[in-house]
Amino acid sequence: AGMLPLILKLNSSNSLHSKDLTSDQAITSSVKDALRLGCLAVGFTIYPGSAKCFDMMEEARGIIAEAKSYGLAVVLWSYPRGEGISKEGETAVDVIAYAAHMAALLGANIIKVKLPTKYLEREKIETENIESLSKRVEYVKRS
Repeated sequence: AGMLPLILKLNSSNSLHSKDLTSDQAITSSVKDALRLGCLAVGFTIYPGSAKCFDMMEEARGIIAEAKSYGLAVVLWSYPRGEGISKEGETAVDVIAYAAHMAALLGANIIKVKLPTKYLEREKIETENIESLSKRVEYVKRS
């Protein structure tokens, strides 16, 4: 314990379940487990835009507060999906930027999002500002 910089992922999906659970996750571990294992951080996935997004955000907020109270860093995977987001929109630069913004609001130390494409789902952005991948990543970082 403590020799390797470990991150314990606290939630997970289950692909063997008969229902489509691609926008929900079960909490499978705890901050106390991370401490027992000598982890430096905990990880959690949220799905902004999904039917369960508000529940996931509330779960994440509680876990983040607990983890930080013990000095652990928090990694948040923020992957947009749901009925209001098209498949192409799941990686749209405006949607990815908003997903990163929500993870930052929740208090994540490290935010993992998918690389943004040039596609725009909702926002009107000057296209020259998102032409290259580096400009799209910069746009997401500013969020």
